[in-house]
Order: sequence, then structure tokens, then C-alpha cells
Amino acid sequence: MRLVNESTEALTDEDLADLEGRDSRGDHTLEAIPNRRAFEAEATRHVSFARRNKHPLCFAVIAFDRVAPGDAEETFLREATARWHDVLRTEDLLGRWGDNQLAMLLPNCTTVSAVQLCWRLREATPNGHSFSAGLASYQGSETVEELVDRANDCLVQAKAKGRDRTVAEGLVDLD
Repeated sequence: MRLVNESTEALTDEDLADLEGRDSRGDHTLEAIPNRRAFEAEATRHVSFARRNKHPLCFAVIAFDRVAPGDAEETFLREATARWHDVLRTEDLLGRWGDNQLAMLLPNCTTVSAVQLCWRLREATPNGHSFSAGLASYQGSETVEELVDRANDCLVQAKAKGRDRTVAEGLVDLD
């Protein structure tokens, strides 16, 4: 079987090795979402793939604005991630980042497309809850840690601007 990427180029064995271990989309429980360590390992493989193939990639840190702690938080996160799986593409990586935070790695995705995706995720978020998101686009040479730092800076700006918004590097505030 010949596998092809979105630009219809054949994937090399090295590319396929980079993409192994992607999270399952069949099980919509919070436990199916990779924890931070697993997410970072998978993100490193995706960044290597993007570097070798000169593909765009976006990284997002998402913080829910007002979620009750404890069991209610876990129930909400479980429902939100189940709904979000219906919005995300197969190649998108969603992972647990912090207590009420998630991270997303969006391969072959421009900044504008990532902002649009955040709006679709907002519409799918249950019970009228909101989130703030910080987006950073891969520039071709930085590490996952550098992407995380830049996305976190954007998240801080989103929260400072009143929450329930997405701040992306290089874009005028669209909210």
C-alpha cells in the first residue's frame, strides 16, 4: 500500500516512523487524550517531519476560562474533548497540558486556518463554556519548547484581553 501526504507526495519510511503512535480517534474518553509527556514526544516527531518537509505547523495552548474544579471539571473536559474530536482532522494532535488546559499540534495548518479551527472548537464546546487560546506557527527551525513558550505568551495576551478569544502571533486581534 502506498501512503501519501496531503500534498500527494509519497511518504518515506522516516516520515512514517515520525507519524507512528498517533492517538486513537475511536475512544472519546479523556484517558484517550495523551498526557503532557506523551503529547510532547509526539509533538517532537511532528516538528521533525515539518522541518524535513518544510510543511506549516501550528501549536496552540488552550485554557478553559471558568471550569469548576474536581469531578465537574473532569466531566466537562471529557465531554469537550469528545465533541472536539468531531471537529479536528485525523492528523491533529490534542493532548492534556495542565489542570484545565489542553494543547494542540496542527500539522499542515497555517495560522489563519488554526484561528478558524479555534472558532469551530468554540462552537462545539459544551454548556456555553469558553476558552482562551494562544497560537504559534512553526518557523522552520525552533524546538517544541520554543513553540510552547511563544504559544503561552499568546495565551497570556488572550486572557489579558478579556478571555474567550484566540491570540495568534503575527495576526491582528480578530475577536
